[in-house]
Amino acid sequence: MASIQIKVYRNNNASNRKAYGRYFGRVAHSTTLDAEALCNRVAQDSHIEEGYVGVVFGALCKQMKELLCNGHPIEVEGLGIMKVGIKSKGVSAKDVKKRVPDFNPKKDDITKYLSARQVERPHLLFTPNKRIKELLREVKFDTDRSDWKEETE
Repeated sequence: MASIQIKVYRNNNASNRKAYGRYFGRVAHSTTLDAEALCNRVAQDSHIEEGYVGVVFGALCKQMKELLCNGHPIEVEGLGIMKVGIKSKGVSAKDVKKRVPDFNPKKDDITKYLSARQVERPHLLFTPNKRIKELLREVKFDTDRSDWKEETE
């Protein structure tokens, strides 16, 4: 079974009264693996030369970026679905009426007056599949108190 280290931190943000002074757990992330390290692990696991894995991985990443940027959700079997999401500014009939004096909210389609300018924050959404969610429920969390230092935030 997998095991994830956690570290403890104390919330020192006085603006959040409910959390202030309380202690919380946070995942103690280890070193981030780069593409080369991931390809090396895949090569060892699959007995395929690392160079071939690297070429396929590079092509896969290129295609995924292109597809995501063209609005296609991508399902990676055994992992989950990735897709692009956005935050956008709301537009009211009153806002449109200011810009388009003859706009009639009862007759006209307001969606014609929405534009890409309302998009504020594109981001990537990931929805893990059922098996990954189950695995996360089974993960054991450990705290190593031997070198415990209080992290404040």
